[in-house]
Amino acid sequence: MRFVASAGGAVALALAVVPMTPVQAASANPGHENNRIACNADALTNAITDTNGKGGGTIELARDCPYVLTSALPDITRPITLHGGKGTSIERSSAPGTPLFRIVEVAAPAGFLTLDDLTVRNGHVNGDGGAVLVGDGRTLLLKSVTLTRNRAEGNGGAVANVGGRVILRDSKVEKNAADNVVGAGGDGGGIHTTGGVVSIDSSAVSGNRAADDGGGVASESGYVTTAHSTVGKNEAEGDGGGIYNNGTAHIRFTSVTGNRASGNGGGIRNAGTLVVGRSSINKNTAASGGIHNTGNAWIGHSVIKDNTATTGGGGLWNNGEATVESSDITGNETTGAAAPGGGVLNSAGNTVLTDSTVTKNQASNGGGIYETAGDVTLNRTRVKDNDPNNCGPANAVSGCVG
Repeated sequence: MRFVASAGGAVALALAVVPMTPVQAASANPGHENNRIACNADALTNAITDTNGKGGGTIELARDCPYVLTSALPDITRPITLHGGKGTSIERSSAPGTPLFRIVEVAAPAGFLTLDDLTVRNGHVNGDGGAVLVGDGRTLLLKSVTLTRNRAEGNGGAVANVGGRVILRDSKVEKNAADNVVGAGGDGGGIHTTGGVVSIDSSAVSGNRAADDGGGVASESGYVTTAHSTVGKNEAEGDGGGIYNNGTAHIRFTSVTGNRASGNGGGIRNAGTLVVGRSSINKNTAASGGIHNTGNAWIGHSVIKDNTATTGGGGLWNNGEATVESSDITGNETTGAAAPGGGVLNSAGNTVLTDSTVTKNQASNGGGIYETAGDVTLNRTRVKDNDPNNCGPANAVSGCVG
């Protein structure tokens, strides 16, 4: 990923998060069970084609029904809701010889797809978006939906967003994979966005895998928000076990936990603008631990705890501009023989810690904080009980003793 974030564009995109209300078809009444379509793929395909032609509407799916597909659904070109229920799923057939395809694309001229109370699984595409591809200016809204075991040979194991909007509410994106078969992919094991907006609320992104960056979520010049959510147990063979951000990301009331990256940033790798508020970054593992920052990061009222790094910066490795306020960096460690900065490693740029604590971290040197270049500023911040020392090299961090 080599894109540069645009703050102005991100703000404009953020204002676009509020979705339009899809048009409701007069014939579809979710209160009447006899309006549910038959439990077969042809019925679903025909219903989508018909509803597109009518300008949009709601399609009631059968309960306790797997809609098993042998080819992709028609593109969604109008506002359409697929409403399921207990035991409803839409899935690519697992029978031998089934071709590769994504489940559905949200496309021009006016595609707006709402998936409500169902599971989408086993999409597998030789490209981006194993389950869903969201086109420029289009919208995908997930309500009480599980996207699982989908695979993209490019980016976005479950969802690829190309300049549109993806909104998750009370949903799960789990056990999806993005591979690098097409030569320019492997980012975003769960969700990948290029521009556009991704909003994750009261949801979980977990157990996904990326062959490159962003085990859970990868953003290239996009705008990502999370609230009251979990990003956990994702893996990236590159950077950003949980989240890779090269745009703007606001992480609020979120647990980023148990993720792993072979590269940098077990929890979050930030190369853009990152805001972390009232969140926990814990038990992540990488070459550099909880957060690796080369952009601009603000971390407030949060906890960076029990992360592990092999080369340095167990809790936070800063190579950009980082501000930490009213937060705790504790219990982090580095495991390499010459891996400094158990709590914080500042290798360039500036780190400013205010009204915070850096305690009980461990490293080869600078158990609390290690500064190799740039500057670390402590404002009303306690650095204590770190092993083997609080700060390193000696006298590098003004106001740090021991």
